[in-house]
Amino acid sequence: MSFGASALGAVGQHQSASAAAAAQNEAAVGNYKYQLKVRENNWERERERYTAQKAQYQAQTQENQIAAQRAYASEQNRLNSIYQSASFGQQDQLVKLAQGSGVQAAAGRRGRSATRLDTDIVSQFGRNQAIMSESLLGAQFAARTRTDNINRALVSANNQAYSNVAYAPEVGVAPPTPVMRSGPSGLSLAAGLAGAAVDGASTYKQFGGKAFDA
Repeated sequence: MSFGASALGAVGQHQSASAAAAAQNEAAVGNYKYQLKVRENNWERERERYTAQKAQYQAQTQENQIAAQRAYASEQNRLNSIYQSASFGQQDQLVKLAQGSGVQAAAGRRGRSATRLDTDIVSQFGRNQAIMSESLLGAQFAARTRTDNINRALVSANNQAYSNVAYAPEVGVAPPTPVMRSGPSGLSLAAGLAGAAVDGASTYKQFGGKAFDA
């Protein structure tokens, strides 16, 4: 093989290897930029989603508070009605007590008989007061129980709403930096040309220079 052909072959191989390395590096850089863009888009989407979830959380907790306040007011109104009914009942019992005593006096009863009747009236009044007091205590306990249930329901609903925003999103892991492929060095080209020269010299000696004569 002549020196010229060998040299052309060495140069061609060098150029092909350089082109292959450049193409691979370009593809690696392009893929890296694409992954960075995808990462940026995903991060932006997660931030928008989290912003919307925070707004929804705030609206939900406000609705929960309004619902709880309504429930509190309902319980208070219920208890106030019970107190009002008890107050009316007590007034009625006082009227009956006064009327009973007046009847006894109007009838002119005295002595043990009158005392026994007065005692019975007062005793009945006392029993009615005890029943009313026990009823009011029961109503107060029931109201506290329902209020506690409202509190627990409010806390539970707020915790459920908070679970959607408890963890803020984080930007994804960056893709690894592409590793650039090194193309063939100039020394390899020089070595190829030197090899071509040696081959050419050997061929010249083998054929005594005849193969290169015109």
